[in-house]
Amino acid sequence: MIRKSPIFLQILDKVISEGAPRESISIQEFPPKKRLLEQDRNTRNVFVIRSGIGKCFIAEENGKEYILEFLGEGEILGEIEAIRRTAGMAMVESLTSLCVFKIEKTYFLQLLKTDAAFNQAVLELMATRLANTAMRASRQQLYTLSYNLSQLLKILQQEKIVFTKKDLSGYLGISIRSLNRLLAAAGGV
Repeated sequence: MIRKSPIFLQILDKVISEGAPRESISIQEFPPKKRLLEQDRNTRNVFVIRSGIGKCFIAEENGKEYILEFLGEGEILGEIEAIRRTAGMAMVESLTSLCVFKIEKTYFLQLLKTDAAFNQAVLELMATRLANTAMRASRQQLYTLSYNLSQLLKILQQEKIVFTKKDLSGYLGISIRSLNRLLAAAGGV
């Protein structure tokens, strides 16, 4: 549900302790509802979440949002765009206060070429995301919406996290109206 990669923070701490240039890596804080990355826009930075939760989503032309993932500590933002040298595929917005490492794109690409541990960690993180996306897609195809919603609500309750109906519907890929019907059918959860 909320992706975390705390091991990546350890690798990044090592990179910093070994003398990363201060102008290439800095710490930045974002309040809730602040956009870090914009869809179809270029960015000069890659971000790694130190603390907080971000929402990665695609905004469609009809105004609807499809949430790809909720990202927590150790997760990288903007790495695909940096590697592919393209504009943003998706938007990333802070759900809670976010504290991030802000890494200049050119330094990020340099680390990929020169630091084997850093490169391996990025590859593993991207492979994990791909596997998780495939599993999520199969669950959405194989199980009913009501089952997927009940599982999602259990996870949120276990993690003590509250999401808006808009975020829940965006994550499930349905309208708020459909979400309300599912909630009513489940007994007003």
